[in-house]
Amino acid sequence: MSKNKLLLSLFILGWSFLGIFTGAVHANALAVSPVVIEHELAPGMSASGKIRVTNLAQEQQKYYVDAQRFVPVGEEGRQQYLSNEEDITGFAKWFSFDQSVYDVEARSVLETEYTITAPLDAEPGGHYGAVFYSVNPPEPEEEFTGSSIASKTGVLFLIKITGDITESANIESFTSNQKVYSHLPSKFDLRIRNTGNVHFRPKGTIEIRNMWGGVVARVPANPASSAVLPNSIRKINTWWTKSNELAVGGFWAGVANEWRNFALGRYTAEVNATYGSQNTAFEQKTLSFWVIPWRLTLIFLIFLVALYISMTIYNKVIVSSAINKSNKAKKK
Repeated sequence: MSKNKLLLSLFILGWSFLGIFTGAVHANALAVSPVVIEHELAPGMSASGKIRVTNLAQEQQKYYVDAQRFVPVGEEGRQQYLSNEEDITGFAKWFSFDQSVYDVEARSVLETEYTITAPLDAEPGGHYGAVFYSVNPPEPEEEFTGSSIASKTGVLFLIKITGDITESANIESFTSNQKVYSHLPSKFDLRIRNTGNVHFRPKGTIEIRNMWGGVVARVPANPASSAVLPNSIRKINTWWTKSNELAVGGFWAGVANEWRNFALGRYTAEVNATYGSQNTAFEQKTLSFWVIPWRLTLIFLIFLVALYISMTIYNKVIVSSAINKSNKAKKK
């Protein structure tokens, strides 16, 4: 397999891997919507739909359409796109379009139509790819490079073929990026391994308890509703915070952050999450961390010391004044 045919690209920067988008994606003066489409098909069945293509440029554009299969790479939401020659499933041939080229007027929207048909011998489980729109015609197979992906805008397709479906997963690890914080937010990294043959979107919460066992917060375990693809590990980030307003600067900025996002003591976070069509529960995972607002603590201690010194001086003044008055009274 030649390197120039294996594509490793960030399909759309910042998309939190299959499921966090709610709006259109912009690239090369082009936007498409929706950005993620899911279908469940039996072998031999078809499904149709529409994709909105918006020309953001000031002149008419010609857009070419094609499809491409991908497999997940890493844990951060990257994809490895396969050439049609390397894709033994023939994913690109599952798609047909009402046109192969679209002329879209300047600053206007066009609805394009697609039909996806699962072959009779389609393997049960998940199949993943994208439908791309580009101002450049599809390149010949021998010239297919990573730069061609970067110049396209696409819609992700998550296809589930019914049949012998296996839903199996486990939590690989549950960690926090720090053991001790001076203030919230605290960040949690939940790494989930999908050992089945179809994607799922974990659901549930992370429950946070204080040192006395009381529940102080519940945060979503999968805030972006990210999908975990088969034969991959997906790292999902979530945070416990009280205020999103964080000051930047020196000591006093830190004091402001500790005040707005105050927490104190030892805390325990526990994952309570499920996955799949049967809402199968993950095994419970816990971690502990500390929040010690040392700046506020330092200011409080300085205040106590100052108060103590002031009270000591005050008491000495009062006692001295009383002694003086007593001495004067005796002399009289």
